[in-house]
Amino acid sequence: MALVGNIYLVGLMGAGKTSVGKVLARRLQKTFLDADHVLVERTGVKIPVIFEVEGEAGFRVRESAIIAELSQRHDIVLATGGGAVLNPANRQTLHNTGTVIYLRATPEELWRRTKHDKNRPLLQRGDPLATLQRLYQERDPLYAECAHLTVDTGSQSIAKLATLLEQELGRVQQLQPVASN
Repeated sequence: MALVGNIYLVGLMGAGKTSVGKVLARRLQKTFLDADHVLVERTGVKIPVIFEVEGEAGFRVRESAIIAELSQRHDIVLATGGGAVLNPANRQTLHNTGTVIYLRATPEELWRRTKHDKNRPLLQRGDPLATLQRLYQERDPLYAECAHLTVDTGSQSIAKLATLLEQELGRVQQLQPVASN
């Protein structure tokens, strides 16, 4: 049986939202979208440039508009930006319009995955590991608040993680009441 509805992946940068999202969407025959990639396509500039020109606040306004728009689509798997949950309206929109999965990873694991990525503006100054630890402390409760499922990513492969998500989504779907006509 095919799963229905939107699936939203939340978590810190490097948690695997895009990588796992692509595999999951293919397996579930849904459209994959990455909110950050949509934003880059629309603006014509990379995220670090938006941060530089408009600051994080300007970026967050753009991000919220993209989430509001994309959440109106059907049968998508959406990888959100790591900070999307900072806006209470985003958390509510995601929670109310689909199944939210929090891909949780330790700050140390996230640092290992992101240390060579120059497209992460929040990690380009100071001590990146300390930044990830601070972001985890700030955002973990927000991810948990809007999530229907929380999955620890650990060091498992993308394929294994996608299989685990499929299984968890199947369990959630079985618990959903069936609407009668």
